[in-house]
Amino acid sequence: MHDETATITRLSCPAPRLAALMSTLPAWAWALLLWASLLLLIALAQGRLLFGRAWRIRRTQPGPGAARRHTQAVGLERPGGVRLQGWLTAPAAAAPQRLLLWFGGRNEHVAWTPDLAGWLPDDCALLAFNYRGLGGSTGWPGEAACVADAEAIAAWGLAQLGLPPSALHLAGRSLGSGVAMQLAARRAAQGCPPTSLTLISPFLSLKALLARNPLLMPLAPLLRSPLDSGTAAQALACEVLVLLAERDRQVPHHHSLRLAQRLRAAGCAVTVQQLPGTNHRSLARTPQAMGCVGQWLAPRSTG
Repeated sequence: MHDETATITRLSCPAPRLAALMSTLPAWAWALLLWASLLLLIALAQGRLLFGRAWRIRRTQPGPGAARRHTQAVGLERPGGVRLQGWLTAPAAAAPQRLLLWFGGRNEHVAWTPDLAGWLPDDCALLAFNYRGLGGSTGWPGEAACVADAEAIAAWGLAQLGLPPSALHLAGRSLGSGVAMQLAARRAAQGCPPTSLTLISPFLSLKALLARNPLLMPLAPLLRSPLDSGTAAQALACEVLVLLAERDRQVPHHHSLRLAQRLRAAGCAVTVQQLPGTNHRSLARTPQAMGCVGQWLAPRSTG
């Protein structure tokens, strides 16, 4: 009995000792543990944190051609029981000849995109889907899943409208610029690149953005969604429009301009425009920006 009691005592000692040890930790050690724990939580939930949540639909001024279009809610089934929620806005008078596929930014509910469609040329349809976990889309977001979804959406949209691969144009805002770049590179590798890219507040890569913050830099090796647009740019040789806000704290101009340089080096014809009176959040929905997108696409409607 004495031996059993001693064994139990020895086994139960580590917990009190650990508690005593932790009680003697200095404040800086507690701060370090808290920081490490926070980084671990961010790494585990990075998909949800990166793509965010769409709490509300932020509508904007419909374009001058809005009355000449019709919009329908659409859905797309994906493996694993995932269902994506989207909207297709097409010309009402005639079959569209081109398709602009829109990829939203973080926390963006893309049900607002029919407002943008009214600024596009009359021969151009607009298709947008919410990322996994945003709005009515189910599933867990991440680069691999969302880029695979983007491939399926592009194929579905072209088939739905009876359009050839050459009719596809891509547009992405902020986070969506990374998804659009990855899709463009994949389609280029398959021999069916998009005809054009519109990038609004684009970044070179998410790792490059993390490097701006010393506290978040340790997350870089754990990043499962790097959205490396700089590498994707090497596969492209299309026309590209880059729209920048006058003030942008989320994606500094030099990140966007470095991506523009990579695209030019790859053989892309890149146009960069900075719009006064805008910031990162407001840029995409301003009439000025939407008008720029429409005007930039307009020459292609005449063949």
